[in-house]
Amino acid sequence: MVATEGVAAASTRRIAGEANLPPAVVHYCFRSVEDLLDALTALVFGEMAEVAAVALRARGGVESSIKAALHRLWAPYRTDPARYKALFDLIPYALRRPSATVVIREYEDKICGLAERFLIDVAERNNKTWQDPADVIGRVLISTVDGVVLAWLIDRDDGKTEAALDWLAASIASGVTDSSGHS
Repeated sequence: MVATEGVAAASTRRIAGEANLPPAVVHYCFRSVEDLLDALTALVFGEMAEVAAVALRARGGVESSIKAALHRLWAPYRTDPARYKALFDLIPYALRRPSATVVIREYEDKICGLAERFLIDVAERNNKTWQDPADVIGRVLISTVDGVVLAWLIDRDDGKTEAALDWLAASIASGVTDSSGHS
């Protein structure tokens, strides 16, 4: 329901109906719809962190590794767009609830850390050095992917999304030099 109608449509009665459960079962497990949404937030962002951990692995050259990783990050959105519309709907909800805010901050820290380690690994495997700090590049990578994916959820234009991800990979890859100091 959150995926199709948004957080505002969520109620314990509607959620119980979607799950084919008596409302009493939902009330037994969760004190309120807010507690249930907090649990959903933790689940969805936990799954996304797992996707990022798998996607952000160095394989090959700098640009090809980045490009492949960006496309792997986007792949689950293409497979289940409704689920990821829910993810974007949960963010403003979570920012208004301290318990859920902790979850998305931890998620952001984790995926930015994964991106930083990915970039360091890509550079080391290719005897390269980043011209800018890897943590900054990693944050830009993740933030830009979020924006590109949100645009895709709006327009569903695979070609423009692929072009944007490829451009991002090339742009990021242009920020390395040989460890000896040459570009």
